[in-house]
Amino acid sequence: MMEIRFTIAKRGLLASEEAALKEAAEKRTAKKKAALKKTAEEEAADKNAAENNEADNNEADNNEADNNEAPSNEGAVVDERWLRSLRPQVEHRSIVDVVDFQSSEFRLPSTVPRGELTSALSVIQEVMVHELEKGNAVTLPYIGTFRLSLKGGIEVKNGYYHGRDVRVDDLLFRPNSELLGKVRSIKVNQVPYGQAFHIEDDDMEERLTALFAQQSTITHMDVSYAFGQTLTRSRISALLRRLVSEGRLIRVGRGAQTRYRAASGQFGR
Repeated sequence: MMEIRFTIAKRGLLASEEAALKEAAEKRTAKKKAALKKTAEEEAADKNAAENNEADNNEADNNEADNNEAPSNEGAVVDERWLRSLRPQVEHRSIVDVVDFQSSEFRLPSTVPRGELTSALSVIQEVMVHELEKGNAVTLPYIGTFRLSLKGGIEVKNGYYHGRDVRVDDLLFRPNSELLGKVRSIKVNQVPYGQAFHIEDDDMEERLTALFAQQSTITHMDVSYAFGQTLTRSRISALLRRLVSEGRLIRVGRGAQTRYRAASGQFGR
């Protein structure tokens, strides 16, 4: 197996870097000394101040208990830094296997047979690993570019940088500009945080009956598409577990190969 070559793009310590390292060490030392400088009198003063504050707070609580007015949020201080840290989050649905196109009418049609598509992806994977081992980035047309990232320690000896325990950290992906443009055009609908989609029994009965009319067994993914991918993976799992426990569905297989078939007299069977 070919090893990945890596370089560290700096050699030797500049005068500014040496000064910065020295200053950082002095700051750490000064901080430790300042932390140990607190005397017993200061601790006693802090204790007295805490006792006085506690007495004042008790008196304020007693006065507040007599006040029947509702508390007001007027003038409340908002932590702007915390507010900026909040980001919109995608409510992830089921994971879609791009090879498994033909097993349901809800998926995109494919003109490539499943076996040929699987073989092609397997060859692409082997080529990618071979090129990544040589330190190259790999581009898949219409998809994007893949490259490795490394991690490990760096130590300085005699003014030179040396890598220590360098190994592969992750596989990075940069999407193709055309793909990224199409993805960015996707319409995003906002829903309240933590909103759970409710499944009506009549709706569930109708959708699963239509699904079993087309195929004898169904998968977790089939149920996801039957509900228009509006249910999270955990909600679908809970639904299938409930139907199995009620005797309306029969589990066939295990793990990723698990399928479900309708019991006699259930869902149009």
